[in-house]
Amino acid sequence: MRLVEHLAIRHQKVPSEPALDRNSGEIIPEVEGYIIDVEYNVQQILAAEAGERLKLKVIPVYPKHRGAEIEEIKDIIASYSTWISGSAQRQSNIQLAVKAINNTLLWPGELFSFNEVVGPRTMLRGYQPAPIIMMGHMEMDFGGGVCQVASTLYNAAAAADLTIIERHQHSRPVHYVPKGKDATVNYGYLDLKFKNNLNTPLIVKAWVGGNQVWVNILGREK
Repeated sequence: MRLVEHLAIRHQKVPSEPALDRNSGEIIPEVEGYIIDVEYNVQQILAAEAGERLKLKVIPVYPKHRGAEIEEIKDIIASYSTWISGSAQRQSNIQLAVKAINNTLLWPGELFSFNEVVGPRTMLRGYQPAPIIMMGHMEMDFGGGVCQVASTLYNAAAAADLTIIERHQHSRPVHYVPKGKDATVNYGYLDLKFKNNLNTPLIVKAWVGGNQVWVNILGREK
């Protein structure tokens, strides 16, 4: 019995859900898993003749979702854009953050965290010093401009009627969105979080084009 249980732990395979390649946007197919049928295999071992070779029986474990569900995500649920201005360093930071959130897949009930997806805005990760708002004043810091990406995404999420879990405003108005429509982020302190409360999986599409930050939220229309 213990031997079979040991084999069951060592040889189980956890299923993997379908996903999106963050760079290409291509669908990564789901992979089925399995677990060892301990009770059945123990009975087979006890009933086997001496020297008889047995094949372990496994029970398939299926992913919750299928890649076909992602293929159906084609409708624009919401869209928002903001105009870009400022230094080359600021624009470079925007490009990095846009690339980080692009092709994010959210299953129904799943939570999006800007800081988790984008990660720390540090020199080692390619971010450059650019103006940020700190306590009502303009200062230089790594990742200046990233809040414009967060604000653009926030407005798209709000337009899609997603549940906003966490959002913070700047300590002074910003130029790229109407007053009260901004979202400031600070890694480890201030985050933008929202939940996919819809009955469809969602894909965040983000890019820079025509001197604007664009965010589309794709899903399936009812």
